[in-house]
Amino acid sequence: MIREENYFANPQIRAKTYREKGIKTILLWNTLFGNKNFYFGQKEDIFRDCPFDKCKVFNDRNYMNVEDYDAILFHGNEMSDYDIPQKRKTTQFYIYVNLESPANRKVHQKYRRNFFNFTMTYRLDSDILWTYMIVEDVKNGEFVAPSKDVDWSVFQNHTNAGNAEEVSSAILNTIKGKSKLVSWLVSNCYAKSGRLEYVKELSKHIDVDVYGKCGKFSCYHNCFKDVIETDYFFYLSFENSFCDDYVTEKLMNPLRHNVVPVVYGSANYSQFAPPNSYVNALDFESPKELAAYLKYLSQDLQRYQSFLQWKKYYRVRGGTKRAVCTLCEMLHKQKKPKLYSDLSDWYAKDKCTIQTFLKNDTYKYATKHTIMNYEQKQGPDYKAETWKR
Repeated sequence: MIREENYFANPQIRAKTYREKGIKTILLWNTLFGNKNFYFGQKEDIFRDCPFDKCKVFNDRNYMNVEDYDAILFHGNEMSDYDIPQKRKTTQFYIYVNLESPANRKVHQKYRRNFFNFTMTYRLDSDILWTYMIVEDVKNGEFVAPSKDVDWSVFQNHTNAGNAEEVSSAILNTIKGKSKLVSWLVSNCYAKSGRLEYVKELSKHIDVDVYGKCGKFSCYHNCFKDVIETDYFFYLSFENSFCDDYVTEKLMNPLRHNVVPVVYGSANYSQFAPPNSYVNALDFESPKELAAYLKYLSQDLQRYQSFLQWKKYYRVRGGTKRAVCTLCEMLHKQKKPKLYSDLSDWYAKDKCTIQTFLKNDTYKYATKHTIMNYEQKQGPDYKAETWKR
């Protein structure tokens, strides 16, 4: 990806020249799900328009001496016991990258202690936040969410004052053209969240069209725009595991189109998406109760369109650009690297509480009813993370 052919004479001179120019150098040590550039984009575009843009990314370990890079990014899922840097400067930043939940990918054990300086993950308490999606203010482009301190007042002040307006005519025309109820695009049929079992029960009470490897329908290029947005009222944004802050493109895709997502996960969704922009399956006692509510919404055009009114105030984008901008900024501002004494504790300990009871109990899937029952069994001091919403 970012290899400067014949640029400077040798690795030592290259490193010295970058330092003199004030450019922070970043090495991608391994790949991200097989992608050697971590899905950051093309060479010239990575840091364009970032507040701090004097950074360069490389994936050639021989371009400079490994210990001369300002930062090295390690994708935790693809780390090897036998492949870590042999030399390291105390001023270097080793950054742990992961976009998968600990329920699906265990943190690397051997190098977790006093090895990493920064975390770059989907978790809201990461040093560098790399979420699948972000929400911006339509008028000024400022970042709004996800955040533990999210402020939706631009939207709430308007709607709470009783001044809610109809959605745009384009959105309204899309709504009027919908004729089907629930869609789901899925390829992992054995997710640990029990989502497939939930959908099987839901399908007994409402029509659910399942696309992909786990269903009988096929959907190809521009699936969301041409099929799901056009035909369906709802899309199932069901995550593959229940872990804190784990929200993926399964929510971003419907929010970027004119279809209402039904979420099923362990995040505090109010920190990720605008109020009244989604339906939370865990607000209902059972799939049957959820089905009844979705039918009601599909039959009440005014109520349904209220779930799309937020689009006048916010827009949804992918989160990678903001993440790389934050990475460059931190490298310029942070002077002394800190150390994570035990990354496993930070990343995984008590971060998937609902997932634990699905694994160890008799429940096949999660509902408001099953979670409350589990909490009662654990005693008065126990609280499943998902209810902090």
